[in-house]
Amino acid sequence: MLESPLVAVFVTEFLKYSQTFIFDEIRHHERYEVEVFCHRRVNEGLFAYPRVHSLTPASGALGEIEALLYKATAVSPRFLRHLRRLRPNLLHAHFGPGSIYALPIRQALNVPLVVTFHGYDVPALRGLSRFRPSNWRYALFARTLLRSVDRFLAASTELADMLVGLGAPPGRVRVWRTGVEVPPLAPRSGRPGGPVILMAGRFVEKKGFEYGLEAFASVAGRHPGARLRLIGDGPRRARYERLIRARGIADKVELAGVLPHHETLAEMARADVLLAPSVVAPNGDRESGVVVIKEANARGVPAIGTRHGGIPEIIDHEDTGLVVGERDVQALAEGLHTLIASPTLREAMGRRAREKMIRDYEITDCVRALERHYDEVIG
Repeated sequence: MLESPLVAVFVTEFLKYSQTFIFDEIRHHERYEVEVFCHRRVNEGLFAYPRVHSLTPASGALGEIEALLYKATAVSPRFLRHLRRLRPNLLHAHFGPGSIYALPIRQALNVPLVVTFHGYDVPALRGLSRFRPSNWRYALFARTLLRSVDRFLAASTELADMLVGLGAPPGRVRVWRTGVEVPPLAPRSGRPGGPVILMAGRFVEKKGFEYGLEAFASVAGRHPGARLRLIGDGPRRARYERLIRARGIADKVELAGVLPHHETLAEMARADVLLAPSVVAPNGDRESGVVVIKEANARGVPAIGTRHGGIPEIIDHEDTGLVVGERDVQALAEGLHTLIASPTLREAMGRRAREKMIRDYEITDCVRALERHYDEVIG
């Protein structure tokens, strides 16, 4: 019996809470074996995968030195030795900066390299973002990267066009969208009282949560029973807390903090509307295919999103949800009022959204499509 082909997956850290989709992708491979290589391993108890190779936490002084050199030079003799023994059929890096760590391996072993670009990593090579200290190595190797990658997988059509604009060969660029698990539809088990609006993600500018809070504040008086749950944390937490107090909605908004992924999914299943008011940040940082929208839709929960990144590809306006302009608080508020006021409309949109997830974003099908990309690159 022939052995399954092997893919070496490169990420900077394995694994952040916000990158659960990478873990799900790895677990759903059918024809490929996966070994993961990362600089640092985090949250191991939540993302238990046995075939992970990391340099941090390091064992001993030599290990610490190698981890520091890897971070500075993207070269690890230990990883190279191990990969020479494994003889992978291809390399797959997630996020542009993470692909820099795969470049020396690609050159040393002469195996093809696939890179998935998820959002911030493409605009990071445009404009003044190239000169940020955190981007120096990424920008330095960008030209080599654009020449060396055998397949660029963009998480949205917008990102694919941006990659071509940066110089990626058009024939090597494909749109590939992250999938989600679609669970059996459980009976609705909402909270007592009025409808629950949910926002979930890192508290960073591109999420646009302040616009969602403003929109909720403007409709809260018309819908006294409505509640807003905000899951996540990050550098803008204090800003959100001040805004909540200033708008007098502290008794209607709950900051739940960071939750394990299974608890976040349970919160989605109990919610009535997901709010995803994403925006392009001043530095160009943006989203592509917003996974929380897909996860909520998979549970029959409609979403209100913005015309941003891949969101209009996920939400069919006025069919599976609503799509409004970025930073348009009035339009967000009108959308919230419409869905809060009509449980029948929410249910119909949620049902059609779930059908779309089954049709276009079911994770098994999406990973099978990814494996076909692998096949083509190897072939």
